[in-house]
Amino acid sequence: MGIEIMDYHLLVKFGEVVVPVTTNNLRELTIVQDLNAFLPEFRLRLKDVSGSLTHVIPSDKNINDIFIEIGSSPSGIDKNSFQFVAYDKKPIGDQSNPSTMYDVTGLLDIPMMFAPSRSRAHSGNISSSLSSVALSEFQVDSTEISPSLAYSKTLLQPQWSNIQFLKWLRENVIGRNSEYGFKCFIKRENSKTVFVFKSLKELTEEPISYKFVVNAEASHDYLPVFKYSIFDYYKLYGSFASKKQEYGYFDYDTSEFVTREEQSQDYTSLADYWLIDGNDSEDSDAIVDLGRSNSFTSDFGGRVKSSFSNRLMSLAKMWITTIGTSGAVPGQIVQIFFPHGSRSGGLYSYQYSGYWLVERVVHNIGEVFITKLLLTRNGVDTDKSTTLVKSTNVRSS
Repeated sequence: MGIEIMDYHLLVKFGEVVVPVTTNNLRELTIVQDLNAFLPEFRLRLKDVSGSLTHVIPSDKNINDIFIEIGSSPSGIDKNSFQFVAYDKKPIGDQSNPSTMYDVTGLLDIPMMFAPSRSRAHSGNISSSLSSVALSEFQVDSTEISPSLAYSKTLLQPQWSNIQFLKWLRENVIGRNSEYGFKCFIKRENSKTVFVFKSLKELTEEPISYKFVVNAEASHDYLPVFKYSIFDYYKLYGSFASKKQEYGYFDYDTSEFVTREEQSQDYTSLADYWLIDGNDSEDSDAIVDLGRSNSFTSDFGGRVKSSFSNRLMSLAKMWITTIGTSGAVPGQIVQIFFPHGSRSGGLYSYQYSGYWLVERVVHNIGEVFITKLLLTRNGVDTDKSTTLVKSTNVRSS
C-alpha cells in the first residue's frame, strides 16, 4: 500500500519492506531519466532520527534493491514505478547527532548492462540483434528500435561490456536512408521498462506528448509552467562555426586522404530558424581523428552526422518546471506556448514558443511533487526580420 502525502502518491520499499515516508522525514527524492544517459537514476534522503536505516539494519543485498512508485494524485491512477539498485549508501550527521540523515543513490536495475565483458559477433539484422540483447539480457518489457536499422550487418563486440558496445554503436551506426544521431537509453514509462534506439530525426517526428503554457494554472489541455530558464549557445557555438562541419579520413581502399563536409541546412529542425547567424564564419574545426575506413564506416558518415547533429540540437535549451508529471520521459516532443505573444498580437512574438525535444526529466518529490524538464532544439521561431539561418527541413505539425 502506498503512502499518501499531500497531493501525490509515493511508495518506497527496501527489498520487500515498505519504508514509512512522510513529509516530516522526506528530505529529498529525485528521479532522473535522460536522453543521453543509458539508465534512470535516483537519490533519496530520509531523516533517520532513530538510526535504524543507517546503523541498525544491515546493508546487505536486500536493502540494495529499492522500489519506488510515484503518482501525480493520491488515487495512484497516473503512476510510474522503478526498481533501482543502490550503489552508494551513507549516513550524514555530526558529532552531536550521528544519525541525522540516510542518503542513498542508485541506478535502474538492469542485468548484464555493465558486465561481463565479452568477445562476440552479432550477425544478421542490426535491429534484431539489438532486440535480442535488450529482451534476453537486459530483460526489458519492450523495445523501440529504429526501423532504419532493419538491414544485415555483422557487429563485433571485442571484449566489451554491453554498455561499451552500445555506446560505440550509437556513435557510429547510420540508417538505411542515412538516418543519423542515434540515441540509446532505457526508460521507465507506465511502469514498464523500454529499450530505445532511435535517430534524432525519428524522435523529432514523434507526436506531441504534452502541451505546456507559461502560466500559473492549467488551461484546456495545456499543463502549467511555473518557472522557466532559457539558455542559448549562439555565442559559444557561433565562435566554433556551426554552419558546417568539415572532416577528413584516410581511405585505405584508394590510399587517399578524403576531405568532406556536412551542412547544417541538411539536418532536421524543430524551429523555423537555426540559432546560427548568417554572417558567422563558415570555417569549422575539422574532425580528423576518425580512424581508418572499414566496411561498417567506410566514409564515417554515422560518426560525423551523430556528432554534428547532437551539437546542432543543443543550440537552444530550456528548463521548465511543471506539476508532477509521472508519464514524462526523455525522447518525447512537447509544445510550449507563451500566451504573452498572442496578447501582443503576434503568434511568434515569443520566439521560444513551439516544439521542443525532451532531453531530461527530473522528478522532485518533497512537500509537493514537481517535474522539471530540460528541453532542447536547434533554434527559434520568429516572424521578425532576422539574419539567422532559415531552416529548410522543419517539422510541419
